[in-house]
Amino acid sequence: MTAEYAMRTNLGSDDNIVVRSAGLIQAPHEVASFVKEYLESKQIDIARHKPRVLDHIWLEAADLPVAMSTDHREKIAEQFGRHLPLFSEIAYGSEEPLRDVDEVVPNWRNNEAAAQEYAISVMDYIFDGMPCFLDRMNLLLAPGVCFNR
Repeated sequence: MTAEYAMRTNLGSDDNIVVRSAGLIQAPHEVASFVKEYLESKQIDIARHKPRVLDHIWLEAADLPVAMSTDHREKIAEQFGRHLPLFSEIAYGSEEPLRDVDEVVPNWRNNEAAAQEYAISVMDYIFDGMPCFLDRMNLLLAPGVCFNR
């Protein structure tokens, strides 16, 4: 979700590009208050955000589908037969997965401060990398599709 809103923020009012985010499983999803506050500090309102589950239709319709972590990329390859680039590969030129908080912070449910610190560092990483991501996007877009910035 953060990447979706970071991209929309960097694109401004360009209505020619559709930006979507989707997860791999349908689960009850409540955005943590510190995430809302972080996004609000960037003048982003997520009140109408609806979590979506990735499916074949969305994946095939996307000109540039991207995975955030190697784990997600592997699951997408297994489930959909597609190997996607990582956000970090496009934005930073390195294959650096954005790991989930439970992979980084031991006992994260009882260590709220460390979990928040890690999550905010990931959101900063996404926002900081988005301008380069957008600059490098054309290299990976489908033939005939061009993004002008």
